Amino acid sequence: MLHKFLEDYLKRIELALLALNQVYVERYTEEILTPTRVNLRLRIRWYSGYLLEINEAVIVENNVLTFLDYRYHCQD
Repeated sequence: MLHKFLEDYLKRIELALLALNQVYVERYTEEILTPTRVNLRLRIRWYSGYLLEINEAVIVENNVLTFLDYRYHCQD
């Protein structure tokens, strides 16, 4: 079972994506490695052509979200 902090974090990400206007979410992948670690991959394209791709690794340590790795790519 996924740690509550990670579960809440992923839900907030999904809600934020749903609130975006004029975008198409090309990719949304949650890779649950352990109950306290996830990898998240997002690829968002705006209708105007802009692209944002985010890859991040997140763990819970001592009830705090810790971001191990974070990469992004933005293209216009």
